[in-house]
Formats: sequence, structure tokens, C-alpha cells
Amino acid sequence: MLFIRQFIFPKEKTEHLRFFDVLIITAILFGHFIILSTELFLESFKAGVSAILPAFSLSPVLLSENGSGILETVAEAVDSTTEGVAYSGNLQFQSMMLILAFLYLWIRNFDFKQIPFRFRLSVIPWFFIILAVMGLSADFLYLLFDNGYNYFTKEILMSLDFFELFRKIAVLSPIAILYALLNAFYEEYFFLGLLGTVDQKYKWQTLLYSTLIRISFHTYQGLPSALIIGIVFGLIYYYFYHRRSKNLLPLVLVHSMADMFGSGFLYIFARF
Repeated sequence: MLFIRQFIFPKEKTEHLRFFDVLIITAILFGHFIILSTELFLESFKAGVSAILPAFSLSPVLLSENGSGILETVAEAVDSTTEGVAYSGNLQFQSMMLILAFLYLWIRNFDFKQIPFRFRLSVIPWFFIILAVMGLSADFLYLLFDNGYNYFTKEILMSLDFFELFRKIAVLSPIAILYALLNAFYEEYFFLGLLGTVDQKYKWQTLLYSTLIRISFHTYQGLPSALIIGIVFGLIYYYFYHRRSKNLLPLVLVHSMADMFGSGFLYIFARF
């Protein structure tokens, strides 16, 4: 009995999450969303329509990450009142799930200090570098796989303006920005931070696991989008976090941009 208690409530700091830790935290943070996304994905085959709009207020990624952008998506999908309710509901639910996950980690005596989340000047250049790499990859891939999505036109390229990013952010509601930041932290703290603490001898198995989980709760957007988000974006995030920036903050900020405006790069800086 003493052994079991010490195993569950270790006295020494837990630096490497075990397999059962990963499964429990996955269930807490993403179990609900995996089920919903799968149901909506299967329903889309029966109905013969895209599952993205029914999922709009249910998915952990409330906003489409397929490059359409928050301004177009919100305008077409919901009015401002419904938008606020959807954000509020997701904000509250994910906040509670995050608290439960942190409570579990606290019980397991997890060493939170080992996950780098640092406010420093280097965050700014890394933010724009990662945003450009991920965003341009999205622009190119969705050009190939998503009919009608093309920002590589002369008109758009000629309209690019660095300050357009700040103008687009200025028109967003505070709750939309808050939710995007929370959701980005919610996902990347798990995929990059927590899974990054699993023993390195299992790093490839862990990477495969994280890719499958990323895909699983994005299937409501359609399989091509889910695969791009899970594989391409997931690997880009993984590379920059573990090999380059070694700081979770710029990855969270880039992910929040995808939640606010879609994953594309050119849309963010194009004047419309």
C-alpha cells in the first residue's frame, strides 16, 4: 500500500512523464474534443456536407485553421452575440480542463520549471520566423488541396502591408484574443511542453502519438486539413521548439495567430 501511494504521490520531483500520465492528461484535455470531432467527421459523410460549421462552437480550435480567417468565418457562421457565447463556453470549459490537468500534475509532483516559457527579446524574431514558415507552408498546401484558396495573386501580393496585422488584431473582440491565447497555450503546453518531458528513448513514439492526437480532434475540418494541421504544422512546431527557439512562448503566440486569423501567412498582411 505504501509503495502504491508513493508511486502515485511521489516525494521526489517528477521530471519524466510516464505513459499512464500522458494518457490521463490526454483524456482530460482532449477526450471530449476527440469524441466530438470524430462524431462530426462521421456525420459529414452521412449529410454530405462539411462538418466545420457544426463544430464551430464545440472544437478546442474554435476558429478555422484553414486560412479563411476569423473575420470571414465569424461573419458567415455566427453573429456577434453567438460568437461571444461560443467563446465564453469554450473558454470556461478549457479553463476547467486545464486546471484539472495542472492539479493532476501537482499531485504527481511534476517539475513545472523544466518547461521553458520565457519572456525575452528573442521571442519577437522567433515569432515572425515561425509565423512565416508555418503560414507560407499553409498558403502553399491549401492552394494545392483546398479549391478556391489562393492568396498568391498579384492583387494580394501587391497589397501586403506589415501594419495590417495590427489593424486586424484591433478589430477583434477581447474575448476572441483571450480565447486564442488560451487555446494556443492549452494545446502547445501539452504537445510541446509536457510530451517533451517523456524519456528521450521514447521520443519517436511520443512524436507519433502527438501527431495522431493533433489529427484526431481536427477531423471535423475534413481529413486533408486535419492531416496538414497534425503532420505539417505539428512537425514545424516540434522542430522550432526542440531544435531552435527552445522556448514555448513564440510557439504559443504563432498558434494563437492561427486561431485568430487562420493558418495562412499572406492573409494576415493583406489589405482587404
